[in-house]
Amino acid sequence: MDGFTKRVLRIPIEKPFDEAYFTHRLWMFFRETKVTEEDIRRMFHQVRGKMKHRITLTKKSDPGKFAIPCIVKGVEFPHSMCDTGASVSILPRIMADQLGLTIEPSTENGNLYDQAGHLRNATVVRNEKLEEGDFEIESSMSLGGSQWCRPMSMNSH
Repeated sequence: MDGFTKRVLRIPIEKPFDEAYFTHRLWMFFRETKVTEEDIRRMFHQVRGKMKHRITLTKKSDPGKFAIPCIVKGVEFPHSMCDTGASVSILPRIMADQLGLTIEPSTENGNLYDQAGHLRNATVVRNEKLEEGDFEIESSMSLGGSQWCRPMSMNSH
């Protein structure tokens, strides 16, 4: 029944049972039982009835920054960077010092590009050759740890 409920919750509220029954394969959950289409209709409407009591959050506009106030081990940081879900975690040195964390040097290297997808003053490997300059990221999809990029034209600066 949990799978059925989850499926019904994903169906747009304006879609009627008769359409949802086939397009969302609701019958599949009960194919080896004696549950009738009318029973499935009743369960569908029960789940829909519970949906009406749920609170729907509206999406807020992009705040433009990911800074929030934060307290770690009693130390207050008024403008801490939120976790964006990226695979790299960034901790400012001053924050590490205030928390008494020891920082060790790393051999890892990383480049950050701006919201427009421009990587400035970087060295990249293209066609097995090192190229230096400004680049435009063509795809934010990472393949094997590298981004797809192309040199920026001179007039795009």
